[in-house]
Amino acid sequence: MAEEHSGSLLVDYFKTFLEDRDLESFRERVAARYNEGALGRILAGSPSVAARRAAVVSLGLLGTFDQSNSVLGRALKDADPAVRSMTESALWEIWFRAASPEQNQMLEQVRHAIGRQRFDVAETLASRLIEQAPAFAEAYNQRAIIHFQQGRFAESVHDCRLVLRHNPYHFGALAGMVECQLQLNRPQEALKTLRQSLKLQPYNNSIRDLIRELETQIGPDNAR
Repeated sequence: MAEEHSGSLLVDYFKTFLEDRDLESFRERVAARYNEGALGRILAGSPSVAARRAAVVSLGLLGTFDQSNSVLGRALKDADPAVRSMTESALWEIWFRAASPEQNQMLEQVRHAIGRQRFDVAETLASRLIEQAPAFAEAYNQRAIIHFQQGRFAESVHDCRLVLRHNPYHFGALAGMVECQLQLNRPQEALKTLRQSLKLQPYNNSIRDLIRELETQIGPDNAR
């Protein structure tokens, strides 16, 4: 139990990985010794920064949305900047594999179409995916991105809200919603969303700076 909490063996695996950069070997070692719940407990409770960093990377490789999204989401508040940065990457990894393999593959097709600016194709695929997997938060997020790229900001906000309904830790959807609300000239709504974002990422100085900027623009009587 002490090992599970401290993650000392996990730290050893991680040190080896940092030396040899053999990601597959690291994945195999971790999977053979730790289950997802144990990795989550290390991330949430270990006093060792190295152990928490190793747990974050491990969950990015092995974690599932159902078991690890919330523990990773809470790690966005970790005192260590590297843990927070690694957590963002790990969350994106699990968000893109949160559904069935076939649905995850379709999501990749959506992202590929967005990258090629084939927005009509991307929207058709994203909407089809949402019909198949209505709880798949990242499908809504990709459609929100499509709408934003097309200047359909109100529709993008709507999809961002659907993302957050299924995944309240989705910092990307919150950031996208702020951008849309500013484009729609709704600074008070953007300020409210930014404050929600800051609760999720209290160390994010960019969010804090934008809050101050909007509060100055809106004025004290309208900033609440």
